[in-house]
Amino acid sequence: MFFLKNKKEESKIIFIYRYLSLLITSTFYLFNQSDHSILRKLFIISCLSISAIILSYLYPIYEDSHKNIKLLLIIETIGNVLLLAPSGGINSPFIWYSLNTILISSIFLEKIDYWANFIAYLFSYLIILKIGNDIEINELITIDNYWNLLLSFLMIVVVVQLLGVYIKRARIEKERLESANKQIIESIDHIKALYQSVNILANQGNREGIIKVSFEHIKRITKTDTVFYFEIIDSKNKMYTYGNNQLIDDIELYITNSIEELLDTKEPTELLVLNSRFIIVPVRSNYSDYGLLGLESKDSKESIVYQNNIYQLQFLSELISIAFERLNLEEVNERLLITEEQNRIANEIHDSVLQRLFSMSCGIFAIMKKLSSYTTDEIEEELNTIRSTTDTVMKELREKIYGLSWKKSGSNSFNLDIKRYIEDIRKLNNVNIPFTILGNVENLSTNQKKAIYRMICEGLSNAVRHGKSGNIEVVLNIGREESQLLINDDGVGFNVDEVMEDTSKGLGLQNLYQLTESLHGIIHIHSELGSGTTIQVTLPNNLELVKGGAAI
Repeated sequence: MFFLKNKKEESKIIFIYRYLSLLITSTFYLFNQSDHSILRKLFIISCLSISAIILSYLYPIYEDSHKNIKLLLIIETIGNVLLLAPSGGINSPFIWYSLNTILISSIFLEKIDYWANFIAYLFSYLIILKIGNDIEINELITIDNYWNLLLSFLMIVVVVQLLGVYIKRARIEKERLESANKQIIESIDHIKALYQSVNILANQGNREGIIKVSFEHIKRITKTDTVFYFEIIDSKNKMYTYGNNQLIDDIELYITNSIEELLDTKEPTELLVLNSRFIIVPVRSNYSDYGLLGLESKDSKESIVYQNNIYQLQFLSELISIAFERLNLEEVNERLLITEEQNRIANEIHDSVLQRLFSMSCGIFAIMKKLSSYTTDEIEEELNTIRSTTDTVMKELREKIYGLSWKKSGSNSFNLDIKRYIEDIRKLNNVNIPFTILGNVENLSTNQKKAIYRMICEGLSNAVRHGKSGNIEVVLNIGREESQLLINDDGVGFNVDEVMEDTSKGLGLQNLYQLTESLHGIIHIHSELGSGTTIQVTLPNNLELVKGGAAI
């Protein structure tokens, strides 16, 4: 049975039927043909069994080759016909064993081959009947037994043909469902990766990065050649494309002329351009229109793939709109935080420092007004009072400044957050994680700090969960022009290429690559089975490149 492994279910069914039919027909022949000797019977059954073993091995091997299947059918048909002569002619039980070739031709070959096989048996039986009984062909009309046998055989052949049609349709439907299921699983994996990538880029305020990453995943999910996004921001339109750009000008012109209609519709819009079909859906939130997302579809409108493309595109447009909405909310939230902090500082300065400065101004004005009537001692006393007030103002200002600067307070939240996370991982998993940070943290932008923190989290999580590491070294070296992050562990290691190809397993690594690329950095991952893993990331410290609005 080893040769049936990974073979079609039809081959397995034929294998079972062949041996059942061999067992039943051989049993009937062994006990019913009394005019044949036992040695003759055993010889015929042995020959048939050997041929059955050989054929049951060859058919599954060549199940996808029509040419070889036809050749095997011809050989088996000739063998079955020749077998009838010594085993009883058309009265032989082995006449029903011939149904094996009928069944095989109905499943693996076309209808013409199926009926050709049946007609070949029919004429062979006529010849055997004529030779064995010395009967003319026109005399067969009066032989009832022959016609009853022919009718029974014909009815079974028709049933087998219908069964073969059903099996073929079931096989096609199975293949279609398996293909659709595989596509759905791949879509889910890509959508998970897309969600994490978009989440990273939304945190960085990177609108163009979200569009670029979305294009890459849309192409993988829908298997399309062309993806485009027509952006609408403050009445300024911009077209983003990925793939075939030959028809983009026509599409952009159509969208520009029909933009209000396209944004008002709730259903996907179909556009035909030079025999190419495009599907367009709006990208919007409850209170804002962001743009139009579209792709090229080469499948017919009635196909399941086309319908899946529509559902996938609608889902992805909603995901992108959520990312854009979150990006806008992050910008509003950041402005509100800045405004709140500005108001807090202004209130504190107004309530303390400004009041003292006002009193100092009033004191100086009073001295100037009464300067001619004051003695030297009185002037000195007033000036000492003003100096004391100045010292107090300077002290309060120093406290406010020191409270805002981590350098003065000695508390760096970036360092503390990383060390706190590492300490939690160390305690929960009983691993040794030495952490070293070199250089000036001020050389890092806010987006770089966020990305480095997430890289460290992702790297440590992978090393502990998948790598089974006991020792993990983390080194962050911050230079003036570039910064380097090194994560080295002594875990079980893995094959980098295999994990990256398997989207269901490589999401963590894909996040590291996305984070690095979003900041124009370079990442190298080296790992071997049994030798641990080393992750090295290099990021440029050019603040103009890593600002949220510019990073891709």
